[in-house]
Amino acid sequence: MSRRLALLADFLPQLTSLADIGTDHAGLLAALVKSGKIQKGIGVEVVEGPYRRALANVEALGLTGSIEIRKGDGLKPLVPGEVMAAAIAGMGGGTILEILAGSPAVVDSLSYLLLQPMTQAGQVRVYLQEQGWQIIKEAILEERGILYQIILAQPGVMKPLSSLEAQYGPLLLAENPPLLAVAVQQRLEGLRRVLGQLSKSDSPLSHEKKLRCQEQIKEGEALLQCLIPAEKSVNESMNTPRLI
Repeated sequence: MSRRLALLADFLPQLTSLADIGTDHAGLLAALVKSGKIQKGIGVEVVEGPYRRALANVEALGLTGSIEIRKGDGLKPLVPGEVMAAAIAGMGGGTILEILAGSPAVVDSLSYLLLQPMTQAGQVRVYLQEQGWQIIKEAILEERGILYQIILAQPGVMKPLSSLEAQYGPLLLAENPPLLAVAVQQRLEGLRRVLGQLSKSDSPLSHEKKLRCQEQIKEGEALLQCLIPAEKSVNESMNTPRLI
């Protein structure tokens, strides 16, 4: 497995069952079944190619008795209460939110959500807080020059998140791992590029966006001063990661 999939597997507690949405080659489910961490896995794929690949891989590994592959969209192929947890990884945050919102009965029956948004992690965290989910574990992982954010949540009450907590994670801000400074620094670079483009326009809408961007930059710069030095974080990585 890749380091990303290995960390996703490590994040989960002992479970009877797990659905992996967008399972691709079913590598996560195979690792969890082989390690004894889950007894039953259901992989879901909406695209024919990955669906066939997952079926073939499960059969080749001799795991057809423990892993079932279903073709369908998001959580829709599942029945409420059929699995204890769902993993949705390697997708944009907007897609993850659409999947969760599209199957409320299934989501309400779950004990855990394991999420790895490729974009819009802040919106995913806000959704969890507003829908009665509590973030219990977070991590930032660098692999092949890219930063990935991983979130584990369970039903529970979580206080409203500040803009910084939503963007970078309340637990990550508290733990302050070295890669967090890299994430903040790279977001600042992106915001400064956006600000430069907005400064070329005099429209009222651009002015409003420019003010919000300036406030986010100010907020991020203040946060960066409180974190492990970004230079140290970058030097500790083999390559400068790119934030996802």
